[in-house]
Amino acid sequence: MNISLIIPCAGRSSRFKGKPKWLKTCPNGSLMIQECLKGLDLCNVGDIYICFLKEHIDKFCNGCDIKSLFSFTKKKIHILIINEYTQSQSETTYKMLQHFNINGPIFIKDCDNYFEHIITKGNYVCGLCINNNNPINEIHNKSFIEINSTNEIINICEKQIISNKVCVGGYSFLDANIFKQYFKKCINIANISKTELYISHIIHVLLLEKHIFLINKIEKYIDWGTQKEWENYLSGFKTLFIDIDGTLFYNSSEFFLPKWGETEPILKNINIIKKLYKTGKVQIFLTTARKDKYRDITVSQLKKYDIPYNNIIFNLLHCKRFLINDYSTTNPYPSAVSINLKRDSSLLNELLS
Repeated sequence: MNISLIIPCAGRSSRFKGKPKWLKTCPNGSLMIQECLKGLDLCNVGDIYICFLKEHIDKFCNGCDIKSLFSFTKKKIHILIINEYTQSQSETTYKMLQHFNINGPIFIKDCDNYFEHIITKGNYVCGLCINNNNPINEIHNKSFIEINSTNEIINICEKQIISNKVCVGGYSFLDANIFKQYFKKCINIANISKTELYISHIIHVLLLEKHIFLINKIEKYIDWGTQKEWENYLSGFKTLFIDIDGTLFYNSSEFFLPKWGETEPILKNINIIKKLYKTGKVQIFLTTARKDKYRDITVSQLKKYDIPYNNIIFNLLHCKRFLINDYSTTNPYPSAVSINLKRDSSLLNELLS
């Protein structure tokens, strides 16, 4: 039996400004709800089930065919739209399992993060080892996993630091009926104590009753769970518009020596944009007052020094330039920055920092 992928998105999203978090636009143009799936290998997945709040759909989606957002998965998509907030992610998951009569293996995935994982059957939790390569912000909001020498989970705690391993929001259950059974068992306790029932709480009770869960170790993880984490993520991306002459090459002229295409490179500036481009988070658009008829000599000059770029804009006026961009809660102020670099200066790195 194939695995059912469950994506609950019916929370209030009150910590985010403007739109609910799953509708936030990533730098590459994808919505968060799309990007959160792109690290997953879905070869063992049958159908994908997603739950939204009617309030969010009515207010922000403007009659859009929601299923079409997920056509890239090549999977059958099932959408549940509910009228009222649920008390927890676990309750949303339970409602989805009941509504769609889902049985067999399930994998539950948070909508507000990215990690790379091949979804397989089993009882396991996707976890990340915190170290210098995997720093975690907002650590007090995480659930923590304790394991033994055979990668069996021996304890899982919500918002209590018991180890250096955190849940990343991926939970696999071999049998959906076990999840439903233990949700009903745990929800009564949560209601009496007036506490939110997390999926980690359900797994904790399963562990106490001798069910075996393993940790599936994740290497690459990006967290978008709070407004601060989302803004930190966005801040790592840049689109740079860089003038060629006087910035990457010493200044030149169409009419007098040294002429366009003949000057030496400003290597310190070139090296910093190479470094930025290699991160995969930076777009580079080169600008120039050079005429389009100088395109070949310009491209040749750039190629000689392996200067990376996405495109070149020729025929700019030789004058003051303005960059105008809108800002909003989804693209916070300032959404545009200008740098005035003295001609032929090699201080680009310091000014970009």
